[in-house]
Amino acid sequence: MALITFPSIKAPSSITFGLRGSAQTFTSEFTGSSQYVRLPGSRWFGSANWDNLDGADLEKLKAFLAQLEGPHNTFAFGDVSRDTPRSGLASNVVLEVIATPNVAAHSTQMQIKRVSTSGTVSGTANAFLTGDYFSVVSSKGTELKIVTNDTTITNTGVSNLKFSPPLRGTVANGNDLTHIAPRGIMRLVDNEQAMWDIRAPIIGTVGFAFQEAF
Repeated sequence: MALITFPSIKAPSSITFGLRGSAQTFTSEFTGSSQYVRLPGSRWFGSANWDNLDGADLEKLKAFLAQLEGPHNTFAFGDVSRDTPRSGLASNVVLEVIATPNVAAHSTQMQIKRVSTSGTVSGTANAFLTGDYFSVVSSKGTELKIVTNDTTITNTGVSNLKFSPPLRGTVANGNDLTHIAPRGIMRLVDNEQAMWDIRAPIIGTVGFAFQEAF
């Protein structure tokens, strides 16, 4: 299994993106009442489609899909409609995790601060707004998260960041967050995704479905 680099091409015409939970339900045959249990393992899934693709972009995407060999290899992908955080936090501002000694697996919040050697913010600024994404490297690999509360940041303070889905692995103190074009590690859902439609004069329609790999 290898991580295949996603090609540098234009954005998809449309994207479907979401989170598939792993809760289980038990319904009593006697009372009809239900119990719900949240299990670890929620994962991102979706599909991406390109219409009227031609030239080098079409050929790059075809070659990329061929390299994936169905769901065998993986690639970095995410909700490309939100590559820039709504908060407007500049790319030169680096945020890092503050934990002693680390953030535990299954956590849905962590403390963060600005790396002192990175770009500055003016007064109190928005690090994230609800619905922004970030990615972070845990003991289980790169994980993509969606922010569930507005989070402010200063040049010197520590902020509490809440997110979903829960961490699968531990996150070490000092790990950086990626807030510009954050990505998770994905794989194709099956062996039937590496297909494209071509019409004259060599205009392509390409789409594939994917899910988070872990």
